[in-house]
Amino acid sequence: MKSKEITFWDHKSINGFEQLLEELDLPNSDKVYWELLKGKPLHPVLFAQLMDVPIYKAHEIIKLYGETNRDGNITGYVGLSLNKTAHQLNFDNKSLYAWCAMDTILLPRYLMHRWEIISKDPITGNPVKLSISDNLLEWTKPVPIFISWIEKADSCDIRSSFCQYSNFFENELSANKWRIKNPTGNIYPVEQFFSNSSGSKCC
Repeated sequence: MKSKEITFWDHKSINGFEQLLEELDLPNSDKVYWELLKGKPLHPVLFAQLMDVPIYKAHEIIKLYGETNRDGNITGYVGLSLNKTAHQLNFDNKSLYAWCAMDTILLPRYLMHRWEIISKDPITGNPVKLSISDNLLEWTKPVPIFISWIEKADSCDIRSSFCQYSNFFENELSANKWRIKNPTGNIYPVEQFFSNSSGSKCC
C-alpha cells in the first residue's frame, strides 16, 4: 500500500473515523471493531471475511494497521486494542485500550456506543477520566481536561506519526508544558470536540 499524508487542520476537521477509514480505504471496519469489542483476538480468516477482502489483502491491512499476537491472530486494529496502552476503555464490563486519546473520542462516535475512559497525563502521570456516549460528553474528572494532537500523519505509520502526540492532560498548565516540547502540537479543551455536552461536570 502506498503511503500518503493525512492532514487534520483543526479540531473541527477531525469529524470521525468515517473520514479516516475512507482515506485509508478500509470499508467494513466497523465489523472488525465490534468483534474486537468482544475481548478476544480475531483469526486472519475471520478478519478477511469481515472486511470482505482476499486473505492476502487482509494480511497487508493487518501489517499496516493492526496488531497481532504470537499465534498471528489480531489483537488491535486502527485505534482499538486488546493490548494495554495509556488509554483504557471500559465497555460493557470489559476493558480494552485505545492507541491514543483522540481514538477514545472518535470511536464512541463511530460505533454509537457508551464507554468510560481512564487515561494518564503524560506530564504529571495523574489519571484523567471521562465518560462518552456517542457524541455526548457526559463528564470529565478533573474539570476541564485538555487534549493534544498534531496536524499531519503518515497513513502507513499512524501510531508513530500521530498517536504518540495525542494525549489527555489534567489541566492547561500541564498541556502547555507538553506543547513546549512539541511546538507543532495543538491543544484544546476536550468539550470543544462535542456538539452535545452535559458541561464536562465531574462524575
